[in-house]
Amino acid sequence: MKNRIPKFIHTYFDTALDLRVRIFNVLALAGGIVSLIEGLVNLFSGAGAMETLSVLATAVLSAGLMVYAQRTQKYKPCYLVTILVIFIGLFGYLFFQMGGYHGGVPLLFIFSVVFTVFMLEGRIMFLVAALELALYSAMYVCAYRWPDSIVALATERAYFINHLTDFLMVSIALGTTMYAQVRLYRAQQRRVDEQNAVLAQVNQAKTQFLANTSHEMRTPLTVISVDIQIVMGLLQRMDGVTEDAEVQDILQDAQAEIMRLSRMVGGMLSLNAIADSTEKNKTNFSALLGNTVEMMRLLLAKQGNELVAEIPHELTVFGNADLLSQVVINLLQNANAHTKNGTISLEAAANGGEVTVTVRDNGSGIAPALMPHVFERGISDGGTGFGLFLCKTVVESHGGKI
Repeated sequence: MKNRIPKFIHTYFDTALDLRVRIFNVLALAGGIVSLIEGLVNLFSGAGAMETLSVLATAVLSAGLMVYAQRTQKYKPCYLVTILVIFIGLFGYLFFQMGGYHGGVPLLFIFSVVFTVFMLEGRIMFLVAALELALYSAMYVCAYRWPDSIVALATERAYFINHLTDFLMVSIALGTTMYAQVRLYRAQQRRVDEQNAVLAQVNQAKTQFLANTSHEMRTPLTVISVDIQIVMGLLQRMDGVTEDAEVQDILQDAQAEIMRLSRMVGGMLSLNAIADSTEKNKTNFSALLGNTVEMMRLLLAKQGNELVAEIPHELTVFGNADLLSQVVINLLQNANAHTKNGTISLEAAANGGEVTVTVRDNGSGIAPALMPHVFERGISDGGTGFGLFLCKTVVESHGGKI
Protein backbone atom coordinates (compact mmCIF):
# COMPACT_ATOMS: atom_id res chain seq x y z
CA MET A 1 0.00 0.00 0.00
CA LYS A 2 2.86 2.37 0.85
CA ASN A 3 4.36 1.86 -2.61
CA ARG A 4 1.05 2.15 -4.47
CA ILE A 5 0.24 5.69 -3.33
CA PRO A 6 3.56 7.23 -4.54
CA LYS A 7 3.26 5.23 -7.77
CA PHE A 8 -0.31 6.51 -8.28
CA ILE A 9 0.80 10.11 -7.68
CA HIS A 10 3.76 9.71 -10.04
CA THR A 11 1.58 8.18 -12.76
CA TYR A 12 -1.22 10.72 -12.74
CA PHE A 13 0.21 13.90 -11.19
CA ASP A 14 3.93 13.95 -12.01
CA THR A 15 5.25 17.41 -12.85
CA ALA A 16 6.69 16.06 -16.11
CA LEU A 17 3.13 15.59 -17.43
CA ASP A 18 1.43 18.26 -19.50
CA LEU A 19 -0.39 20.89 -17.42
CA ARG A 20 -3.81 20.06 -18.92
CA VAL A 21 -3.26 16.35 -18.34
CA ARG A 22 -2.57 16.94 -14.67
CA ILE A 23 -5.60 19.22 -14.34
CA PHE A 24 -7.77 16.61 -16.06
CA ASN A 25 -6.56 13.94 -13.64
CA VAL A 26 -7.18 16.22 -10.67
CA LEU A 27 -10.70 17.03 -11.88
CA ALA A 28 -11.46 13.42 -12.79
CA LEU A 29 -10.32 12.22 -9.37
CA ALA A 30 -12.20 15.02 -7.60
CA GLY A 31 -15.30 14.37 -9.72
CA GLY A 32 -15.16 10.67 -8.98
CA ILE A 33 -14.87 11.27 -5.24
CA VAL A 34 -17.68 13.85 -5.36
CA SER A 35 -19.95 11.43 -7.23
CA LEU A 36 -19.12 8.55 -4.90
CA ILE A 37 -19.92 10.58 -1.80
CA GLU A 38 -23.04 11.99 -3.47
CA GLY A 39 -24.20 8.47 -4.28
CA LEU A 40 -23.64 7.25 -0.71
CA VAL A 41 -25.48 10.28 0.68
CA ASN A 42 -28.39 9.64 -1.68
CA LEU A 43 -28.43 6.03 -0.65
CA PHE A 44 -28.78 6.86 3.04
CA SER A 45 -31.02 9.91 2.59
CA GLY A 46 -33.78 8.04 0.82
CA ALA A 47 -33.22 9.29 -2.74
CA GLY A 48 -34.44 7.17 -5.63
CA ALA A 49 -32.50 4.07 -6.62
CA MET A 50 -32.08 5.28 -10.20
CA GLU A 51 -30.60 8.59 -9.09
CA THR A 52 -28.23 6.86 -6.67
CA LEU A 53 -27.05 4.40 -9.32
CA SER A 54 -26.57 7.23 -11.82
CA VAL A 55 -24.33 9.16 -9.45
CA LEU A 56 -22.33 6.05 -8.54
CA ALA A 57 -21.97 5.27 -12.26
CA THR A 58 -20.52 8.74 -12.69
CA ALA A 59 -17.81 7.93 -10.14
CA VAL A 60 -16.94 4.73 -12.02
CA LEU A 61 -16.92 6.53 -15.38
CA SER A 62 -14.66 9.32 -14.07
CA ALA A 63 -12.15 6.82 -12.73
CA GLY A 64 -12.37 4.77 -15.93
CA LEU A 65 -11.74 7.78 -18.17
CA MET A 66 -8.74 8.83 -16.09
CA VAL A 67 -7.16 5.36 -16.35
CA TYR A 68 -8.04 4.98 -20.05
CA ALA A 69 -6.61 8.40 -20.94
CA GLN A 70 -3.39 7.68 -19.08
CA ARG A 71 -2.87 4.33 -20.82
CA THR A 72 -3.83 5.42 -24.35
CA GLN A 73 -2.79 9.12 -24.17
CA LYS A 74 -6.12 9.95 -25.86
CA TYR A 75 -7.01 12.81 -23.57
CA LYS A 76 -9.06 15.05 -25.85
CA PRO A 77 -11.69 12.34 -26.59
CA CYS A 78 -11.93 11.72 -22.84
CA TYR A 79 -12.50 15.44 -22.24
CA LEU A 80 -15.38 15.46 -24.72
CA VAL A 81 -16.90 12.21 -23.36
CA THR A 82 -16.83 13.69 -19.86
CA ILE A 83 -18.56 16.85 -21.05
CA LEU A 84 -21.20 15.17 -23.22
CA VAL A 85 -22.04 12.11 -21.10
CA ILE A 86 -21.61 13.40 -17.54
CA PHE A 87 -21.97 17.18 -17.65
CA ILE A 88 -24.73 17.51 -20.21
CA GLY A 89 -26.41 14.09 -20.12
CA LEU A 90 -26.20 12.87 -16.53
CA PHE A 91 -26.29 16.25 -14.76
CA GLY A 92 -29.26 17.28 -16.91
CA TYR A 93 -31.10 14.08 -15.92
CA LEU A 94 -30.30 14.58 -12.22
CA PHE A 95 -31.50 18.20 -12.41
CA PHE A 96 -35.02 17.06 -13.33
CA GLN A 97 -34.99 14.07 -10.99
CA MET A 98 -33.63 15.79 -7.87
CA GLY A 99 -35.63 18.96 -7.28
CA GLY A 100 -34.62 21.17 -10.23
CA TYR A 101 -33.21 24.54 -9.22
CA HIS A 102 -34.46 23.93 -5.68
CA GLY A 103 -31.97 21.06 -5.34
CA GLY A 104 -28.19 21.05 -5.29
CA VAL A 105 -27.55 19.91 -8.89
CA PRO A 106 -27.06 23.50 -10.22
CA LEU A 107 -23.86 23.56 -8.18
CA LEU A 108 -22.66 20.71 -10.40
CA PHE A 109 -23.33 22.92 -13.42
CA ILE A 110 -20.71 25.36 -12.11
CA PHE A 111 -18.25 22.48 -11.78
CA SER A 112 -19.03 21.50 -15.39
CA VAL A 113 -18.35 24.92 -16.88
CA VAL A 114 -15.10 25.32 -14.94
CA PHE A 115 -13.92 21.89 -16.07
CA THR A 116 -14.73 22.75 -19.70
CA VAL A 117 -12.78 26.01 -19.56
CA PHE A 118 -9.79 24.24 -18.02
CA MET A 119 -9.70 21.29 -20.41
CA LEU A 120 -10.49 22.73 -23.83
CA GLU A 121 -8.85 25.62 -25.62
CA GLY A 122 -9.47 28.09 -28.40
CA ARG A 123 -12.74 28.29 -30.29
CA ILE A 124 -13.94 24.81 -29.23
CA MET A 125 -13.69 25.88 -25.57
CA PHE A 126 -15.90 28.92 -26.14
CA LEU A 127 -18.40 26.93 -28.20
CA VAL A 128 -18.77 24.05 -25.70
CA ALA A 129 -18.92 26.37 -22.67
CA ALA A 130 -21.58 28.48 -24.43
CA LEU A 131 -23.52 25.31 -25.26
CA GLU A 132 -23.45 24.22 -21.61
CA LEU A 133 -24.60 27.61 -20.38
CA ALA A 134 -27.41 27.65 -22.95
CA LEU A 135 -28.59 24.13 -22.05
CA TYR A 136 -28.42 24.72 -18.31
CA SER A 137 -30.34 27.99 -18.71
CA ALA A 138 -32.95 26.16 -20.80
CA MET A 139 -33.31 23.61 -17.99
CA TYR A 140 -33.98 26.43 -15.53
CA VAL A 141 -36.65 27.85 -17.84
CA CYS A 142 -38.28 24.41 -18.28
CA ALA A 143 -38.33 23.87 -14.52
CA TYR A 144 -39.98 27.26 -14.05
CA ARG A 145 -42.49 26.98 -16.90
CA TRP A 146 -43.39 23.32 -16.39
CA PRO A 147 -43.01 22.50 -12.69
CA ASP A 148 -44.54 19.06 -13.26
CA SER A 149 -41.37 18.04 -15.18
CA ILE A 150 -39.41 18.20 -11.92
CA VAL A 151 -39.36 15.32 -9.44
CA ALA A 152 -39.31 16.90 -5.99
CA LEU A 153 -37.29 15.41 -3.15
CA ALA A 154 -39.35 13.68 -0.49
CA THR A 155 -38.61 15.91 2.49
CA GLU A 156 -37.06 19.20 3.49
CA ARG A 157 -34.32 17.15 5.14
CA ALA A 158 -33.53 15.55 1.78
CA TYR A 159 -33.19 19.01 0.20
CA PHE A 160 -30.93 20.10 3.06
CA ILE A 161 -28.65 17.07 2.71
CA ASN A 162 -28.62 17.34 -1.08
CA HIS A 163 -27.70 21.05 -1.05
CA LEU A 164 -25.11 20.74 1.70
CA THR A 165 -23.45 17.72 0.09
CA ASP A 166 -23.25 19.28 -3.36
CA PHE A 167 -22.00 22.57 -1.94
CA LEU A 168 -19.23 20.94 0.11
CA MET A 169 -18.17 18.49 -2.60
CA VAL A 170 -18.09 21.01 -5.44
CA SER A 171 -16.27 23.54 -3.25
CA ILE A 172 -13.69 20.94 -2.22
CA ALA A 173 -13.28 19.73 -5.82
CA LEU A 174 -12.84 23.21 -7.28
CA GLY A 175 -10.71 24.35 -4.36
CA THR A 176 -8.43 21.32 -4.77
CA THR A 177 -8.24 21.91 -8.51
CA MET A 178 -7.37 25.58 -8.13
CA TYR A 179 -4.82 24.78 -5.45
CA ALA A 180 -3.21 22.18 -7.71
CA GLN A 181 -3.18 24.60 -10.64
CA VAL A 182 -1.64 27.39 -8.60
CA ARG A 183 1.04 25.01 -7.37
CA LEU A 184 1.74 23.86 -10.92
CA TYR A 185 1.87 27.46 -12.12
CA ARG A 186 4.26 28.48 -9.35
CA ALA A 187 6.50 25.46 -10.04
CA GLN A 188 6.57 26.32 -13.74
CA GLN A 189 7.18 29.99 -12.95
CA ARG A 190 10.16 29.02 -10.79
CA ARG A 191 11.59 26.97 -13.65
CA VAL A 192 11.00 29.85 -16.08
CA ASP A 193 12.69 32.27 -13.68
CA GLU A 194 15.66 29.92 -13.33
CA GLN A 195 15.91 29.54 -17.11
CA ASN A 196 15.63 33.30 -17.57
CA ALA A 197 18.44 33.81 -15.08
CA VAL A 198 20.64 31.34 -16.97
CA LEU A 199 19.74 32.97 -20.31
CA ALA A 200 20.50 36.40 -18.88
CA GLN A 201 23.93 35.18 -17.77
CA VAL A 202 24.59 33.63 -21.19
CA ASN A 203 23.44 36.81 -22.93
CA GLN A 204 25.61 38.93 -20.67
CA ALA A 205 28.59 36.68 -21.37
CA LYS A 206 27.92 36.92 -25.12
CA THR A 207 27.58 40.69 -24.96
CA GLN A 208 30.76 40.99 -22.93
CA PHE A 209 32.58 38.70 -25.35
CA LEU A 210 31.50 40.80 -28.35
CA ALA A 211 32.42 44.01 -26.55
CA ASN A 212 35.86 42.69 -25.57
CA THR A 213 36.52 41.20 -29.00
CA SER A 214 35.44 44.36 -30.82
CA HIS A 215 37.48 46.55 -28.49
CA GLU A 216 40.60 44.37 -28.80
CA MET A 217 40.31 44.31 -32.61
CA ARG A 218 40.50 48.07 -32.87
CA THR A 219 44.20 48.34 -31.96
CA PRO A 220 45.56 45.77 -34.48
CA LEU A 221 43.27 47.16 -37.19
CA THR A 222 44.61 50.64 -36.57
CA VAL A 223 48.21 49.37 -36.65
CA ILE A 224 47.61 47.49 -39.92
CA SER A 225 45.94 50.54 -41.48
CA VAL A 226 48.86 52.78 -40.49
CA ASP A 227 51.41 50.24 -41.78
CA ILE A 228 49.64 50.03 -45.15
CA GLN A 229 49.67 53.81 -45.43
CA ILE A 230 53.40 53.85 -44.59
CA VAL A 231 54.11 51.20 -47.21
CA MET A 232 52.12 53.14 -49.80
CA GLY A 233 54.13 56.26 -48.97
CA LEU A 234 57.46 54.39 -49.19
CA LEU A 235 56.54 52.86 -52.53
CA GLN A 236 55.69 56.27 -53.95
CA ARG A 237 59.17 57.54 -52.98
CA MET A 238 61.04 54.51 -54.33
CA ASP A 239 62.43 54.75 -57.85
CA GLY A 240 61.01 52.30 -60.31
CA VAL A 241 58.01 51.35 -58.22
CA THR A 242 55.86 54.42 -58.46
CA GLU A 243 54.66 53.34 -61.89
CA ASP A 244 53.44 49.95 -60.63
CA ALA A 245 49.72 50.74 -60.53
CA GLU A 246 48.78 47.15 -59.63
CA VAL A 247 50.73 47.27 -56.36
CA GLN A 248 49.11 50.59 -55.47
CA ASP A 249 45.66 49.19 -56.27
CA ILE A 250 46.24 46.14 -54.08
CA LEU A 251 47.35 48.29 -51.17
CA GLN A 252 44.41 50.65 -51.62
CA ASP A 253 42.00 47.72 -51.68
CA ALA A 254 43.60 46.34 -48.53
CA GLN A 255 43.30 49.74 -46.87
CA ALA A 256 39.64 50.02 -47.88
CA GLU A 257 38.86 46.56 -46.45
CA ILE A 258 40.71 47.38 -43.25
CA MET A 259 38.65 50.55 -42.88
CA ARG A 260 35.46 48.64 -43.62
CA LEU A 261 36.35 46.05 -40.98
CA SER A 262 37.12 48.89 -38.56
CA ARG A 263 33.67 50.38 -39.18
CA MET A 264 32.09 46.97 -38.60
CA VAL A 265 33.90 46.74 -35.28
CA GLY A 266 32.59 50.21 -34.44
CA GLY A 267 29.09 49.04 -35.36
CA MET A 268 29.39 46.03 -33.09
CA LEU A 269 30.48 48.27 -30.24
CA SER A 270 27.53 50.57 -30.92
CA LEU A 271 25.07 47.65 -30.90
CA ASN A 272 26.60 46.47 -27.65
CA ALA A 273 26.14 49.97 -26.23
CA ILE A 274 22.45 49.81 -27.15
CA ALA A 275 22.08 46.57 -25.21
CA ASP A 276 23.69 48.18 -22.17
CA SER A 277 22.10 51.64 -22.46
CA THR A 278 18.65 51.31 -21.00
CA GLU A 279 18.58 54.56 -19.03
CA LYS A 280 16.14 57.09 -20.49
CA ASN A 281 15.43 60.61 -19.31
CA LYS A 282 13.53 63.72 -20.35
CA THR A 283 15.70 65.15 -23.13
CA ASN A 284 15.81 68.55 -24.82
CA PHE A 285 15.58 67.16 -28.34
CA SER A 286 15.89 70.54 -30.05
CA ALA A 287 19.25 71.14 -28.38
CA LEU A 288 20.38 67.58 -29.14
CA LEU A 289 19.58 67.96 -32.85
CA GLY A 290 21.17 71.43 -32.99
CA ASN A 291 24.42 70.26 -31.42
CA THR A 292 24.60 67.23 -33.70
CA VAL A 293 24.02 69.37 -36.81
CA GLU A 294 26.79 71.79 -35.85
CA MET A 295 29.15 68.90 -35.15
CA MET A 296 28.46 67.34 -38.58
CA ARG A 297 28.42 70.52 -40.65
CA LEU A 298 32.21 70.65 -41.27
CA LEU A 299 32.39 66.94 -42.11
CA LEU A 300 29.66 67.31 -44.72
CA ALA A 301 31.34 70.40 -46.14
CA LYS A 302 34.41 68.31 -47.09
CA GLN A 303 32.19 66.59 -49.65
CA GLY A 304 30.95 69.96 -50.84
CA ASN A 305 27.59 69.37 -49.20
CA GLU A 306 25.51 72.04 -47.53
CA LEU A 307 23.61 71.06 -44.39
CA VAL A 308 20.27 72.82 -43.92
CA ALA A 309 18.41 72.34 -40.64
CA GLU A 310 14.89 73.30 -39.57
CA ILE A 311 14.51 72.53 -35.88
CA PRO A 312 11.68 74.04 -33.80
CA HIS A 313 12.40 75.19 -30.28
CA GLU A 314 11.39 73.27 -27.16
CA LEU A 315 11.06 69.79 -28.67
CA THR A 316 11.21 67.31 -25.79
CA VAL A 317 11.41 63.52 -25.84
CA PHE A 318 11.91 60.80 -23.26
CA GLY A 319 14.92 58.75 -24.23
CA ASN A 320 18.65 58.08 -24.17
CA ALA A 321 20.36 61.20 -25.52
CA ASP A 322 23.58 59.44 -26.59
CA LEU A 323 21.75 56.80 -28.62
CA LEU A 324 19.37 59.30 -30.25
CA SER A 325 22.33 61.47 -31.20
CA GLN A 326 24.01 58.43 -32.75
CA VAL A 327 20.93 57.81 -34.89
CA VAL A 328 21.06 61.35 -36.31
CA ILE A 329 24.82 61.08 -36.91
CA ASN A 330 24.40 57.78 -38.76
CA LEU A 331 21.65 59.17 -40.99
CA LEU A 332 23.69 62.29 -41.86
CA GLN A 333 26.82 60.23 -42.51
CA ASN A 334 24.83 57.91 -44.73
CA ALA A 335 23.45 60.86 -46.71
CA ASN A 336 26.92 62.40 -46.96
CA ALA A 337 28.43 59.16 -48.28
CA HIS A 338 26.08 59.20 -51.28
CA THR A 339 25.98 62.95 -51.99
CA LYS A 340 28.62 65.26 -53.48
CA ASN A 341 28.28 69.02 -53.90
CA GLY A 342 24.63 68.74 -52.94
CA THR A 343 22.22 69.65 -50.18
CA ILE A 344 21.40 67.57 -47.10
CA SER A 345 18.49 68.73 -44.97
CA LEU A 346 17.32 67.80 -41.50
CA GLU A 347 13.80 68.74 -40.40
CA ALA A 348 12.05 68.07 -37.09
CA ALA A 349 8.42 68.62 -36.17
CA ALA A 350 6.08 67.77 -33.30
CA ASN A 351 3.31 65.45 -34.42
CA GLY A 352 0.82 64.78 -31.63
CA GLY A 353 2.68 62.87 -28.96
CA GLU A 354 5.62 62.10 -31.25
CA VAL A 355 8.48 63.97 -32.87
CA THR A 356 9.13 63.34 -36.57
CA VAL A 357 12.69 63.79 -37.86
CA THR A 358 13.32 63.76 -41.61
CA VAL A 359 16.71 63.58 -43.34
CA ARG A 360 16.79 64.27 -47.11
CA ASP A 361 19.54 64.53 -49.69
CA ASN A 362 19.78 65.02 -53.45
CA GLY A 363 22.51 62.45 -53.94
CA SER A 364 22.58 59.13 -55.77
CA GLY A 365 19.68 57.65 -53.79
CA ILE A 366 19.05 54.03 -52.84
CA ALA A 367 18.80 51.22 -55.37
CA PRO A 368 15.15 50.05 -55.68
CA ALA A 369 16.16 46.44 -54.94
CA LEU A 370 17.61 47.50 -51.59
CA MET A 371 14.72 49.72 -50.52
CA PRO A 372 12.65 47.01 -48.71
CA HIS A 373 15.73 45.79 -46.84
CA VAL A 374 17.78 48.90 -45.99
CA PHE A 375 17.13 48.59 -42.24
CA GLU A 376 18.08 44.91 -42.04
CA ARG A 377 21.38 43.91 -40.51
CA GLY A 378 24.19 43.41 -43.01
CA ILE A 379 22.32 44.98 -45.95
CA SER A 380 24.48 47.57 -47.69
CA ASP A 381 25.64 48.84 -51.07
CA GLY A 382 29.22 49.25 -49.95
CA GLY A 383 29.07 50.06 -46.24
CA THR A 384 29.07 47.73 -43.24
CA GLY A 385 25.33 47.14 -43.01
CA PHE A 386 25.36 48.20 -39.35
CA GLY A 387 24.46 51.88 -39.56
CA LEU A 388 20.79 51.81 -40.57
CA PHE A 389 20.18 48.61 -38.62
CA LEU A 390 21.50 50.39 -35.54
CA CYS A 391 19.19 53.36 -36.27
CA LYS A 392 16.19 51.05 -36.50
CA THR A 393 17.12 49.26 -33.28
CA VAL A 394 17.48 52.49 -31.32
CA VAL A 395 14.32 54.13 -32.68
CA GLU A 396 12.18 51.05 -32.01
CA SER A 397 13.64 50.71 -28.50
CA HIS A 398 12.21 54.21 -27.92
CA GLY A 399 8.77 53.20 -29.14
CA GLY A 400 9.13 54.85 -32.54
CA LYS A 401 9.43 53.72 -36.14
CA ILE A 402 11.80 54.54 -38.99
